[in-house]
Amino acid sequence: MTTALIGNEGNVELRARVALIARGGMRDDVAASVARSGHEVVEFPDWNAFLDAAVESTMDLVLFDGAHADGMPAALSVPSVLVGDDVAGAPASSLGRLPAAAFGAAIEPLLRIANELRLTLGRCRELETLVGGVRTGSALVGRSPVMRRLQSAVSRAADTDATVLVEGPRGAGKSLVARVVHCKSRRSGQAIQTTGCDRLDAESLQRLLEAARNTTLVLEDVERLPAAAQSVLVRHLKERNPARPTPGPRLIATTAAHLPELVAKGAFREDLYYRLHNFPIVVPSLRERAEDVGLIADAVLDAAVLPLGRTHQGFTPSARALLESLHWPGNVGQVETTVMRAHALAGGAPIDREHLLAPPPPAAAPAVRESGGQGRSVDVEPMLDESAIQPFEQEEQAILTRALRATKGNVRRAAQLLGIGRATLYRKIQQYRLRLQ
Repeated sequence: MTTALIGNEGNVELRARVALIARGGMRDDVAASVARSGHEVVEFPDWNAFLDAAVESTMDLVLFDGAHADGMPAALSVPSVLVGDDVAGAPASSLGRLPAAAFGAAIEPLLRIANELRLTLGRCRELETLVGGVRTGSALVGRSPVMRRLQSAVSRAADTDATVLVEGPRGAGKSLVARVVHCKSRRSGQAIQTTGCDRLDAESLQRLLEAARNTTLVLEDVERLPAAAQSVLVRHLKERNPARPTPGPRLIATTAAHLPELVAKGAFREDLYYRLHNFPIVVPSLRERAEDVGLIADAVLDAAVLPLGRTHQGFTPSARALLESLHWPGNVGQVETTVMRAHALAGGAPIDREHLLAPPPPAAAPAVRESGGQGRSVDVEPMLDESAIQPFEQEEQAILTRALRATKGNVRRAAQLLGIGRATLYRKIQQYRLRLQ
């Protein structure tokens, strides 16, 4: 399981970034050797310039000469090696000394080690991200019927190499679903690559498709892909041949948009939509699985205290009832924020409804009726802000879903309650791919 979660870059070619702190001929010789190996060299006159440039976290290796050995910082987050013959030994905080005569033969293995170290650290961060997502109320936490269907779809998608389109509202857990598909697939030994489509142009997408050829490439918010990049992706999907010795990446796209509408407007290529729609997975919103909210809240609370060796008092029955009655337009992400704030306000005591409703309130939470002291009813309605406003399609879909749920899938009765014709409701059901309860 650990191997599947962490992954491995395999045949993906990576370019190391090497910081060089040296003088004269030594500097020129080392820089030329590193450049000939196809890696990037960034030169600095001294350690202060290196630290001032704030590039330490982006470097894979630091090479320095004997003239700079004494000034080496006591602790660096990147491995360092002394190159030269003019000192007896390297600083204790470095990896050691590499004689100048042996540098040419040793540079390539050394850079491979630096790359492997970077990959290992990246895999650790990937594992932490994945485990953290699961433990903080991920979309895969839940026992509702829609979640069981989602888990089944994820397993089926993992057993194939088909292109997957993960659809669902923001905050529902689309990125996590994509990661789980990868981790259960035959490519799980490779490190997953994820990128936002709003940052891609045609050239960068082409490079990414080539670099990720043996792993899974997740394109987040695919509706934001520029037109030129859409053409590149269509061409790649047309030419993709899994039987080739070096197949292309397994593609997973995520979107919170209604792509058929964008296709109708000419904002998204129709042929790209149908090629991405090879294996669709719909991640449900929390309003479709309100019975899972308590489980998600428990997972968030556990993640907040258990790693620190602490315990918590959980939620009062009143707080649990409130959690399941509130509207969560921000889905799992909003539950996480609300529970974490309530935990801080409770100060170690059981979380009660007053902690959940304290400002800043959950976005778009509806009014909750609670009994007052003299048999009065008191409206508890959090403030409304712009984040509570959802696109019209999402609100319409929510209304239709509630009507179908209330009528147990009786389309005629649901249409009567909504005041619309049955033909209109059937068309909306097909448009939003609603399930008849």
